[in-house]
Amino acid sequence: MTYDIEESQEEVVSEIAPDTPLPKDLISHLESRNQHRKDVINTTEKLTRFFVGWSLNSTGFLIAKYLLITGGSVNLWLAISLSFSICSVGSLAGLTGLRVNYNSDGLEVDNMQNVLKTAGGLVFAGITTWLAVKDHQYFENLTKETVTQISQDIQTIEKQNPQSDPWLSIAVALALFIGSIAIIFKGRE
Repeated sequence: MTYDIEESQEEVVSEIAPDTPLPKDLISHLESRNQHRKDVINTTEKLTRFFVGWSLNSTGFLIAKYLLITGGSVNLWLAISLSFSICSVGSLAGLTGLRVNYNSDGLEVDNMQNVLKTAGGLVFAGITTWLAVKDHQYFENLTKETVTQISQDIQTIEKQNPQSDPWLSIAVALALFIGSIAIIFKGRE
């Protein structure tokens, strides 16, 4: 009896037919859906990479500006190092797939495009840091020149009118204060 069961199982196995091929229009539809899915994934990845990189560069720039404004030249190297570090985070993350091997044929490097993306990211991090520092230095020099010019003008006026020394300084400071307040409120309208 056992022999009959094994014989019937062999008959069942031999009765299984091969898969029916899919219709050509269904195959083309599935291929187009698969390609569309890959395109959406690639586009999403590129947009995500762009916005993450932009966010990191903006954050590095703003931190450098904040440190330079609050601490001036004392925080210069701190601002440079933090800005460059934050800006380069996105580009250094691409180095994870790099593989370098040495075999009998010589040096073999896989995923070299990651190194080029990282180098480009480091260049952008350097440019962002340089722009933040140069922007601060420009406004710092402009402020120093303005203070120097105002001091020279006050000294010139005081030499011409020595009897009005303290009152003239107060009047010039008041005029500058009122002028700056007027400019601020005029810009808000």
